[in-house]
Amino acid sequence: MKITSNRAFWRHTTSIALTLSLLLSSSAGAFAAEVKVEVNNAASTRILEALNLLENNHVSGPSKQNLSDAAIKAMVQSLGDPYTVYFTPEELKQFQGSVENNYVGIGIRVTEQPEGVYVMEVFDGPAGKAGVKVGDRIIAVNGESVSGLPVDDMIKKILGPENSEVSVTVQRGEESLAMSMTRQQIQLPVVIHKRFDPGVGYLQVTTFSSEADEVFASQLAELKSQGINSLILDLRDNPGGLLDTAINMAKLFVKEGILIHTKDKDNVDEPVTFSNGTTQPFPLYILVNEYSASASEVLTGALQDYNAVTKVIGMKTYGKGSVQQVVPMSSGGAMKITIEEYLTPKLRKVNKVGISPDVEVDGELPQLVTALHEAGIAQLNVTASTTGITVNGIAVADGFKVIREDGQVYVPSRVLSSLLGGNISWNEDNQAIEVSAYSHIEAYSVASGDLLLRDGFGYVNVDQFAKSYPQLSWTDNGQQLVLSATK
Repeated sequence: MKITSNRAFWRHTTSIALTLSLLLSSSAGAFAAEVKVEVNNAASTRILEALNLLENNHVSGPSKQNLSDAAIKAMVQSLGDPYTVYFTPEELKQFQGSVENNYVGIGIRVTEQPEGVYVMEVFDGPAGKAGVKVGDRIIAVNGESVSGLPVDDMIKKILGPENSEVSVTVQRGEESLAMSMTRQQIQLPVVIHKRFDPGVGYLQVTTFSSEADEVFASQLAELKSQGINSLILDLRDNPGGLLDTAINMAKLFVKEGILIHTKDKDNVDEPVTFSNGTTQPFPLYILVNEYSASASEVLTGALQDYNAVTKVIGMKTYGKGSVQQVVPMSSGGAMKITIEEYLTPKLRKVNKVGISPDVEVDGELPQLVTALHEAGIAQLNVTASTTGITVNGIAVADGFKVIREDGQVYVPSRVLSSLLGGNISWNEDNQAIEVSAYSHIEAYSVASGDLLLRDGFGYVNVDQFAKSYPQLSWTDNGQQLVLSATK
Protein backbone atom coordinates (compact mmCIF):
# COMPACT_ATOMS: atom_id res chain seq x y z
CA MET A 1 0.00 0.00 0.00
CA LYS A 2 1.37 3.38 -0.93
CA ILE A 3 -0.21 6.29 0.91
CA THR A 4 0.21 9.61 -0.89
CA SER A 5 -0.39 12.10 1.88
CA ASN A 6 -2.50 15.22 1.81
CA ARG A 7 0.71 17.01 2.71
CA ALA A 8 2.24 15.99 -0.63
CA PHE A 9 -0.47 18.11 -2.25
CA TRP A 10 0.59 21.16 -0.26
CA ARG A 11 4.23 20.38 -1.03
CA HIS A 12 3.49 20.40 -4.77
CA THR A 13 2.00 23.86 -4.33
CA THR A 14 4.83 24.87 -2.00
CA SER A 15 7.55 23.95 -4.48
CA ILE A 16 6.04 26.41 -6.94
CA ALA A 17 5.50 29.09 -4.32
CA LEU A 18 9.04 28.85 -3.01
CA THR A 19 10.37 29.82 -6.42
CA LEU A 20 8.42 33.03 -5.81
CA SER A 21 9.22 32.91 -2.07
CA LEU A 22 6.70 34.91 -0.20
CA LEU A 23 7.16 37.48 2.51
CA LEU A 24 5.21 40.43 1.31
CA SER A 25 4.32 43.69 2.96
CA SER A 26 0.64 44.43 2.45
CA SER A 27 1.32 48.08 1.55
CA ALA A 28 2.42 47.65 -2.05
CA GLY A 29 0.55 50.73 -3.11
CA ALA A 30 2.31 52.92 -0.58
CA PHE A 31 5.67 51.58 -1.65
CA ALA A 32 4.86 52.11 -5.31
CA ALA A 33 4.05 55.73 -4.61
CA GLU A 34 7.52 56.23 -3.17
CA VAL A 35 9.32 54.69 -6.13
CA LYS A 36 11.31 57.23 -8.09
CA VAL A 37 11.98 56.17 -11.67
CA GLU A 38 15.06 57.78 -13.13
CA VAL A 39 15.47 57.56 -16.90
CA ASN A 40 18.99 57.30 -18.22
CA ASN A 41 18.72 58.50 -21.81
CA ALA A 42 21.81 56.65 -22.97
CA ALA A 43 20.66 53.38 -21.47
CA SER A 44 17.10 53.70 -22.74
CA THR A 45 18.34 54.55 -26.22
CA ARG A 46 20.49 51.39 -26.31
CA ILE A 47 17.61 49.20 -25.15
CA LEU A 48 15.16 50.72 -27.64
CA GLU A 49 17.68 50.41 -30.47
CA ALA A 50 18.22 46.71 -29.74
CA LEU A 51 14.48 46.08 -29.48
CA ASN A 52 13.80 47.75 -32.86
CA LEU A 53 16.66 45.92 -34.57
CA LEU A 54 15.38 42.53 -33.40
CA GLU A 55 11.73 43.30 -34.13
CA ASN A 56 12.41 44.56 -37.65
CA ASN A 57 15.09 42.12 -38.76
CA HIS A 58 15.01 38.79 -36.90
CA VAL A 59 13.71 35.88 -38.96
CA SER A 60 11.31 34.78 -36.22
CA GLY A 61 9.38 38.08 -36.34
CA PRO A 62 9.32 38.72 -32.56
CA SER A 63 6.82 41.13 -31.04
CA LYS A 64 7.73 44.19 -28.97
CA GLN A 65 5.79 42.74 -26.03
CA ASN A 66 7.72 39.47 -25.97
CA LEU A 67 11.05 41.22 -26.46
CA SER A 68 10.42 43.74 -23.70
CA ASP A 69 9.26 40.98 -21.32
CA ALA A 70 12.48 39.07 -22.05
CA ALA A 71 14.60 42.20 -21.56
CA ILE A 72 13.06 42.94 -18.17
CA LYS A 73 13.48 39.35 -17.03
CA ALA A 74 17.12 39.40 -18.12
CA MET A 75 17.73 42.54 -16.04
CA VAL A 76 16.14 40.87 -13.01
CA GLN A 77 18.13 37.69 -13.57
CA SER A 78 21.39 39.66 -13.62
CA LEU A 79 20.83 40.51 -9.92
CA GLY A 80 21.29 36.88 -8.91
CA ASP A 81 18.33 37.18 -6.50
CA PRO A 82 15.75 34.38 -6.93
CA TYR A 83 13.18 36.38 -4.97
CA THR A 84 13.15 39.45 -7.21
CA VAL A 85 10.80 38.57 -10.05
CA TYR A 86 9.11 40.32 -12.98
CA PHE A 87 5.50 39.26 -13.56
CA THR A 88 3.65 39.68 -16.82
CA PRO A 89 -0.06 40.43 -16.25
CA GLU A 90 -0.92 36.73 -16.53
CA GLU A 91 1.95 35.69 -14.24
CA LEU A 92 0.85 38.32 -11.72
CA LYS A 93 -2.62 36.78 -11.63
CA GLN A 94 -1.12 33.34 -10.98
CA PHE A 95 1.13 34.74 -8.27
CA GLN A 96 -1.77 36.43 -6.50
CA GLY A 97 -3.64 33.13 -6.67
CA SER A 98 -0.74 31.32 -5.01
CA VAL A 99 -0.69 33.82 -2.14
CA GLU A 100 -4.42 33.37 -1.58
CA ASN A 101 -4.13 29.56 -1.99
CA ASN A 102 -6.38 29.08 -5.00
CA TYR A 103 -5.98 27.29 -8.31
CA VAL A 104 -8.04 26.29 -11.34
CA GLY A 105 -9.38 22.75 -11.17
CA ILE A 106 -12.34 20.65 -10.06
CA GLY A 107 -11.81 20.63 -6.27
CA ILE A 108 -10.55 17.23 -5.19
CA ARG A 109 -7.52 15.78 -3.42
CA VAL A 110 -6.35 12.29 -4.33
CA THR A 111 -4.21 9.44 -3.02
CA GLU A 112 -2.32 6.86 -5.07
CA GLN A 113 -2.79 3.20 -4.14
CA PRO A 114 -1.65 -0.02 -5.89
CA GLU A 115 -5.19 -0.42 -7.28
CA GLY A 116 -5.32 3.11 -8.67
CA VAL A 117 -5.93 6.74 -7.70
CA TYR A 118 -8.65 7.40 -5.13
CA VAL A 119 -10.46 10.59 -4.11
CA MET A 120 -9.59 11.34 -0.49
CA GLU A 121 -11.16 14.80 -0.12
CA VAL A 122 -13.76 16.85 -2.01
CA PHE A 123 -13.71 20.63 -1.70
CA ASP A 124 -16.49 23.08 -2.47
CA GLY A 125 -16.35 23.13 -6.28
CA PRO A 126 -17.29 21.41 -9.56
CA ALA A 127 -16.44 17.85 -8.44
CA GLY A 128 -18.69 18.02 -5.39
CA LYS A 129 -21.55 19.49 -7.42
CA ALA A 130 -21.14 16.78 -10.05
CA GLY A 131 -21.39 14.04 -7.40
CA VAL A 132 -17.79 12.93 -6.87
CA LYS A 133 -17.38 11.28 -3.44
CA VAL A 134 -14.54 10.34 -1.11
CA GLY A 135 -13.44 6.78 -1.90
CA ASP A 136 -14.19 7.00 -5.64
CA ARG A 137 -11.42 5.51 -7.81
CA ILE A 138 -10.62 7.64 -10.89
CA ILE A 139 -10.42 5.39 -13.95
CA ALA A 140 -10.67 7.81 -16.90
CA VAL A 141 -10.35 11.48 -17.82
CA ASN A 142 -12.12 12.76 -20.92
CA GLY A 143 -12.91 9.17 -21.84
CA GLU A 144 -9.26 8.06 -21.80
CA SER A 145 -8.19 5.43 -19.28
CA VAL A 146 -5.75 6.60 -16.62
CA SER A 147 -5.07 3.10 -15.33
CA GLY A 148 -1.38 2.76 -14.51
CA LEU A 149 -0.75 6.45 -15.16
CA PRO A 150 1.42 8.23 -12.54
CA VAL A 151 -0.73 10.39 -10.30
CA ASP A 152 1.01 13.61 -11.37
CA ASP A 153 0.26 12.88 -15.04
CA MET A 154 -3.36 12.12 -14.21
CA ILE A 155 -3.67 15.41 -12.31
CA LYS A 156 -2.32 17.30 -15.34
CA LYS A 157 -5.12 15.80 -17.43
CA ILE A 158 -7.72 16.98 -14.93
CA LEU A 159 -6.33 20.52 -14.61
CA GLY A 160 -6.85 23.05 -17.39
CA PRO A 161 -8.01 26.56 -18.28
CA GLU A 162 -10.75 28.19 -16.25
CA ASN A 163 -14.30 27.58 -17.59
CA SER A 164 -13.15 24.67 -19.78
CA GLU A 165 -14.93 21.31 -19.64
CA VAL A 166 -13.53 18.03 -18.33
CA SER A 167 -15.09 14.60 -17.89
CA VAL A 168 -13.96 12.38 -15.01
CA THR A 169 -15.01 8.72 -14.78
CA VAL A 170 -14.92 7.03 -11.37
CA GLN A 171 -15.42 3.50 -10.13
CA ARG A 172 -17.76 3.35 -7.14
CA GLY A 173 -18.37 -0.20 -6.01
CA GLU A 174 -19.61 -2.04 -9.06
CA GLU A 175 -20.67 1.18 -10.81
CA SER A 176 -18.71 3.17 -13.39
CA LEU A 177 -19.83 6.82 -13.37
CA ALA A 178 -18.80 9.47 -15.92
CA MET A 179 -19.28 13.03 -14.67
CA SER A 180 -18.79 16.22 -16.67
CA MET A 181 -17.80 19.45 -14.95
CA THR A 182 -16.47 22.92 -15.68
CA ARG A 183 -13.06 23.83 -14.26
CA GLN A 184 -13.24 26.75 -11.85
CA GLN A 185 -11.11 28.71 -9.40
CA ILE A 186 -10.84 26.57 -6.28
CA GLN A 187 -10.15 28.18 -2.93
CA LEU A 188 -8.16 25.76 -0.81
CA PRO A 189 -8.52 26.09 2.96
CA VAL A 190 -5.87 28.40 4.40
CA VAL A 191 -6.41 27.15 7.97
CA ILE A 192 -7.50 23.68 9.07
CA HIS A 193 -8.42 22.80 12.64
CA LYS A 194 -8.87 19.52 14.50
CA ARG A 195 -9.21 18.42 18.10
CA PHE A 196 -7.59 15.27 19.48
CA ASP A 197 -8.99 13.86 22.72
CA PRO A 198 -8.45 14.50 25.56
CA GLY A 199 -7.93 18.15 24.66
CA VAL A 200 -5.14 18.79 22.16
CA GLY A 201 -5.97 21.44 19.59
CA TYR A 202 -4.41 21.38 16.12
CA LEU A 203 -4.26 24.26 13.64
CA GLN A 204 -2.60 23.86 10.24
CA VAL A 205 -1.85 27.10 8.35
CA THR A 206 -1.17 26.42 4.66
CA THR A 207 -0.37 30.00 3.62
CA PHE A 208 -0.27 33.49 5.16
CA SER A 209 -2.99 34.85 2.90
CA SER A 210 -4.89 38.08 3.49
CA GLU A 211 -7.63 36.27 5.41
CA ALA A 212 -5.58 33.55 7.15
CA ASP A 213 -5.15 35.56 10.38
CA GLU A 214 -8.89 36.10 10.76
CA VAL A 215 -9.67 32.45 10.02
CA PHE A 216 -6.91 31.37 12.41
CA ALA A 217 -8.29 33.53 15.24
CA SER A 218 -11.81 32.23 14.62
CA GLN A 219 -10.77 28.57 14.58
CA LEU A 220 -8.58 29.04 17.66
CA ALA A 221 -11.57 30.50 19.47
CA GLU A 222 -13.68 27.51 18.40
CA LEU A 223 -11.09 25.06 19.71
CA LYS A 224 -10.92 26.93 23.01
CA SER A 225 -14.70 26.78 23.33
CA GLN A 226 -14.47 22.99 22.94
CA GLY A 227 -11.86 22.84 25.68
CA ILE A 228 -8.17 22.32 24.94
CA ASN A 229 -5.16 21.89 27.21
CA SER A 230 -2.48 22.43 24.57
CA LEU A 231 -2.17 23.54 20.94
CA ILE A 232 -0.17 22.30 17.94
CA LEU A 233 0.46 24.88 15.20
CA ASP A 234 1.44 23.13 11.97
CA LEU A 235 3.48 25.32 9.59
CA ARG A 236 5.02 22.49 7.58
CA ASP A 237 5.10 23.12 3.82
CA ASN A 238 3.87 26.69 4.37
CA PRO A 239 5.81 28.96 1.93
CA GLY A 240 4.80 32.23 3.59
CA GLY A 241 2.64 35.12 2.49
CA LEU A 242 1.77 38.50 3.94
CA LEU A 243 3.76 40.11 6.75
CA ASP A 244 0.65 41.72 8.26
CA THR A 245 -0.92 38.27 8.59
CA ALA A 246 2.12 37.01 10.51
CA ILE A 247 1.91 40.06 12.80
CA ASN A 248 -1.74 39.39 13.63
CA MET A 249 -1.04 35.73 14.38
CA ALA A 250 1.89 36.64 16.64
CA LYS A 251 -0.43 38.97 18.58
CA LEU A 252 -2.50 35.96 19.62
CA PHE A 253 0.45 34.67 21.66
CA VAL A 254 2.56 37.71 22.59
CA LYS A 255 1.27 41.00 24.03
CA GLU A 256 3.76 43.35 22.40
CA GLY A 257 7.25 43.56 21.00
CA ILE A 258 9.31 43.37 17.83
CA LEU A 259 8.29 40.85 15.19
CA ILE A 260 11.43 41.24 13.06
CA HIS A 261 14.39 43.53 12.59
CA THR A 262 14.91 44.64 8.99
CA LYS A 263 17.96 45.84 7.11
CA ASP A 264 17.59 47.71 3.83
CA LYS A 265 20.19 48.48 1.13
CA ASP A 266 21.65 51.20 3.37
CA ASN A 267 21.89 48.76 6.32
CA VAL A 268 19.25 50.74 8.25
CA ASP A 269 17.29 48.71 10.80
CA GLU A 270 13.60 49.56 10.99
CA PRO A 271 12.05 47.04 13.41
CA VAL A 272 8.52 45.84 12.73
CA THR A 273 6.71 46.23 16.04
CA PHE A 274 3.30 45.21 17.36
CA SER A 275 1.17 45.85 20.44
CA ASN A 276 -2.29 45.16 21.89
CA GLY A 277 -1.70 41.42 21.72
CA THR A 278 -2.62 38.69 24.18
CA THR A 279 -1.37 35.34 25.52
CA GLN A 280 -2.86 31.86 25.72
CA PRO A 281 -3.32 29.77 28.88
CA PHE A 282 -1.90 26.55 27.40
CA PRO A 283 1.42 25.35 25.94
CA LEU A 284 2.05 25.80 22.22
CA TYR A 285 3.97 23.39 19.98
CA ILE A 286 4.97 24.34 16.44
CA LEU A 287 5.62 21.88 13.62
CA VAL A 288 8.03 22.96 10.85
CA ASN A 289 9.98 21.27 8.07
CA GLU A 290 12.40 22.15 5.29
CA TYR A 291 9.52 23.65 3.27
CA SER A 292 8.44 26.07 6.00
CA ALA A 293 9.60 29.42 4.67
CA SER A 294 9.42 33.17 4.93
CA ALA A 295 6.41 34.27 7.03
CA SER A 296 6.41 30.79 8.62
CA GLU A 297 9.97 31.46 9.77
CA VAL A 298 9.07 34.98 10.90
CA LEU A 299 6.29 33.71 13.17
CA THR A 300 8.25 30.71 14.46
CA GLY A 301 11.37 32.75 15.16
CA ALA A 302 9.45 35.45 17.01
CA LEU A 303 7.50 33.01 19.17
CA GLN A 304 10.76 31.18 19.97
CA ASP A 305 12.48 34.41 20.99
CA TYR A 306 9.59 35.44 23.26
CA ASN A 307 9.35 31.92 24.78
CA ALA A 308 5.74 31.78 23.63
CA VAL A 309 6.24 28.31 22.13
CA THR A 310 7.08 25.36 24.37
CA LYS A 311 8.86 23.39 21.64
CA VAL A 312 9.43 23.67 17.90
CA ILE A 313 9.35 20.17 16.39
CA GLY A 314 10.45 18.91 12.98
CA MET A 315 13.31 19.85 10.65
CA LYS A 316 15.30 23.03 10.05
CA THR A 317 13.26 25.49 8.01
CA TYR A 318 13.91 26.74 4.47
CA GLY A 319 16.00 29.80 5.35
CA LYS A 320 14.28 32.55 3.40
CA GLY A 321 15.05 35.68 5.41
CA SER A 322 14.21 38.54 3.06
CA VAL A 323 11.22 40.80 2.49
CA GLN A 324 9.71 41.52 -0.92
CA GLN A 325 7.45 44.28 -2.15
CA VAL A 326 5.18 43.93 -5.19
CA VAL A 327 5.21 47.12 -7.28
CA PRO A 328 2.56 47.50 -10.03
CA MET A 329 3.82 48.52 -13.47
CA SER A 330 2.05 50.57 -16.09
CA SER A 331 2.05 47.56 -18.44
CA GLY A 332 -0.34 45.70 -16.14
CA GLY A 333 2.38 43.46 -14.77
CA ALA A 334 4.42 43.98 -11.62
CA MET A 335 7.89 43.72 -10.15
CA LYS A 336 8.44 41.79 -6.93
CA ILE A 337 11.57 43.35 -5.43
CA THR A 338 13.65 42.27 -2.45
CA ILE A 339 13.82 45.40 -0.32
CA GLU A 340 15.11 44.11 3.04
CA GLU A 341 16.68 41.24 4.92
CA TYR A 342 15.12 40.38 8.26
CA LEU A 343 16.37 39.02 11.59
CA THR A 344 14.40 37.58 14.52
CA PRO A 345 13.63 39.76 17.58
CA LYS A 346 16.87 38.52 19.19
CA LEU A 347 18.75 39.35 15.98
CA ARG A 348 19.12 35.75 14.83
CA LYS A 349 19.89 35.43 11.13
CA VAL A 350 17.36 33.48 9.05
CA ASN A 351 18.43 34.03 5.44
CA LYS A 352 20.19 30.91 4.10
CA VAL A 353 20.29 29.61 7.69
CA GLY A 354 16.73 28.75 8.69
CA ILE A 355 15.14 28.18 12.09
CA SER A 356 16.38 25.14 14.00
CA PRO A 357 13.76 23.04 15.83
CA ASP A 358 14.04 22.25 19.54
CA VAL A 359 13.23 18.61 18.77
CA GLU A 360 14.52 17.34 15.43
CA VAL A 361 12.24 14.73 13.85
CA ASP A 362 12.31 13.56 10.23
CA GLY A 363 9.24 12.15 8.47
CA GLU A 364 5.67 13.39 8.16
CA LEU A 365 3.78 11.13 10.56
CA PRO A 366 6.67 10.85 13.08
CA GLN A 367 6.65 14.65 13.36
CA LEU A 368 2.93 14.74 14.11
CA VAL A 369 3.15 11.77 16.49
CA THR A 370 6.00 13.44 18.38
CA ALA A 371 4.02 16.67 18.68
CA LEU A 372 0.96 14.78 19.97
CA HIS A 373 3.11 12.99 22.53
CA GLU A 374 4.67 16.29 23.63
CA ALA A 375 1.22 17.88 23.84
CA GLY A 376 0.04 15.23 26.28
CA ILE A 377 -1.36 12.24 24.35
CA ALA A 378 0.30 8.94 25.35
CA GLN A 379 -1.99 6.42 23.60
CA LEU A 380 -2.06 6.67 19.81
CA ASN A 381 -3.94 4.57 17.26
CA VAL A 382 -2.87 5.01 13.63
CA THR A 383 -4.96 3.61 10.77
CA ALA A 384 -3.68 3.50 7.18
CA SER A 385 -6.19 2.64 4.44
CA THR A 386 -7.08 3.52 0.86
CA THR A 387 -8.69 6.77 1.98
CA GLY A 388 -5.70 8.01 3.95
CA ILE A 389 -4.42 8.13 7.52
CA THR A 390 -6.26 8.65 10.78
CA VAL A 391 -4.73 9.20 14.22
CA ASN A 392 -7.07 8.42 17.13
CA GLY A 393 -9.92 8.52 14.63
CA ILE A 394 -9.01 11.96 13.23
CA ALA A 395 -8.05 12.21 9.54
CA VAL A 396 -4.61 13.78 9.15
CA ALA A 397 -2.55 15.13 6.26
CA ASP A 398 0.43 12.90 6.96
CA GLY A 399 1.17 9.69 5.10
CA PHE A 400 3.60 6.81 5.03
CA LYS A 401 4.26 3.83 2.83
CA VAL A 402 3.29 0.30 3.83
CA ILE A 403 5.03 -2.62 2.12
CA ARG A 404 3.34 -6.03 1.98
CA GLU A 405 5.77 -8.63 0.73
CA ASP A 406 6.02 -12.43 1.08
CA GLY A 407 3.23 -12.45 3.62
CA GLN A 408 4.96 -9.87 5.82
CA VAL A 409 4.12 -6.23 6.55
CA TYR A 410 6.83 -3.56 6.71
CA VAL A 411 6.42 0.01 8.01
CA PRO A 412 8.96 2.89 8.07
CA SER A 413 11.20 2.53 11.12
CA ARG A 414 10.68 6.19 12.02
CA VAL A 415 6.91 5.67 12.27
CA LEU A 416 7.22 2.67 14.58
CA SER A 417 9.88 4.32 16.74
CA SER A 418 7.94 7.57 17.10
CA LEU A 419 4.84 5.74 18.32
CA LEU A 420 6.91 4.52 21.28
CA GLY A 421 8.64 7.86 21.77
CA GLY A 422 11.92 6.22 20.77
CA ASN A 423 14.95 7.08 18.65
CA ILE A 424 16.60 5.37 15.71
CA SER A 425 20.17 5.16 14.45
CA TRP A 426 21.90 3.44 11.54
CA ASN A 427 24.61 0.84 12.13
CA GLU A 428 26.65 0.87 8.94
CA ASP A 429 28.81 -2.14 9.86
CA ASN A 430 25.83 -4.38 10.51
CA GLN A 431 23.55 -2.79 7.89
CA ALA A 432 20.96 -2.47 10.61
CA ILE A 433 18.59 0.08 12.09
CA GLU A 434 18.78 0.32 15.85
CA VAL A 435 15.70 1.44 17.77
CA SER A 436 16.08 2.78 21.30
CA ALA A 437 12.89 2.79 23.36
CA TYR A 438 11.78 1.76 26.86
CA SER A 439 15.39 1.72 28.07
CA HIS A 440 16.66 -0.91 25.65
CA ILE A 441 17.92 -1.13 22.09
CA GLU A 442 16.77 -3.53 19.36
CA ALA A 443 18.45 -3.98 15.98
CA TYR A 444 16.71 -4.85 12.70
CA SER A 445 19.04 -5.89 9.91
CA VAL A 446 18.87 -6.53 6.21
CA ALA A 447 20.57 -9.90 6.70
CA SER A 448 17.86 -11.14 9.08
CA GLY A 449 15.09 -10.08 6.73
CA ASP A 450 13.59 -7.82 9.38
CA LEU A 451 14.62 -4.71 7.45
CA LEU A 452 13.97 -3.61 3.86
CA LEU A 453 15.85 -0.67 2.34
CA ARG A 454 13.77 1.04 -0.33
CA ASP A 455 14.28 4.47 -1.92
CA GLY A 456 16.58 5.57 0.87
CA PHE A 457 14.18 4.56 3.67
CA GLY A 458 14.23 1.67 6.12
CA TYR A 459 11.11 -0.46 6.57
CA VAL A 460 10.91 -2.76 9.59
CA ASN A 461 8.90 -5.97 9.85
CA VAL A 462 5.97 -4.97 12.07
CA ASP A 463 5.53 -8.44 13.53
CA GLN A 464 9.17 -8.60 14.65
CA PHE A 465 9.00 -5.05 16.02
CA ALA A 466 5.91 -5.89 18.08
CA LYS A 467 7.69 -8.94 19.53
CA SER A 468 10.60 -6.71 20.56
CA TYR A 469 8.29 -3.98 21.87
CA PRO A 470 4.97 -5.42 23.14
CA GLN A 471 3.84 -1.85 23.81
CA LEU A 472 2.93 -1.86 20.08
CA SER A 473 -0.04 -3.87 18.83
CA TRP A 474 -1.20 -4.13 15.24
CA THR A 475 -3.69 -5.66 12.82
CA ASP A 476 -3.75 -5.82 9.03
CA ASN A 477 -6.30 -7.22 6.59
CA GLY A 478 -4.44 -6.37 3.39
CA GLN A 479 -6.40 -3.15 2.92
CA GLN A 480 -6.22 -1.51 6.33
CA LEU A 481 -3.32 -1.43 8.77
CA VAL A 482 -3.89 -0.40 12.39
CA LEU A 483 -0.99 0.44 14.72
CA SER A 484 -1.61 1.08 18.43
CA ALA A 485 1.01 2.11 20.96
CA THR A 486 1.55 3.82 24.27
CA LYS A 487 4.57 6.05 24.87
